[in-house]
Amino acid sequence: MLHVVDDQLLGRLRTLFDGRADVVEKRMVGGRSFLVDGRMCCGVTKGGLMVRVGVQGRDAALAEPHVQPLMMGAKVVEAYVVVAADAVADDDDLTRWVRRGEES
Repeated sequence: MLHVVDDQLLGRLRTLFDGRADVVEKRMVGGRSFLVDGRMCCGVTKGGLMVRVGVQGRDAALAEPHVQPLMMGAKVVEAYVVVAADAVADDDDLTRWVRRGEES
């Protein structure tokens, strides 16, 4: 499987997580993902920033602009969304979404 990622967004995530012993970066879900304490928190996939929002947080996340469901083929991944890269161009927005992933 070809892994296509936004290198700039990936670099920003690496900087955000730099120095944290509880974070591991792995290739998965069609891109690069970051696991916090062994649980996938977020990552970069073809389409933007993938974020775990939990099943209960999914509807609220999808109501925000530039957010789409995460798809694996034809299947919707219920606990994750994809935020368009343009919507996290600001560091504060990126940090907000990453924290949401950590808290879900």
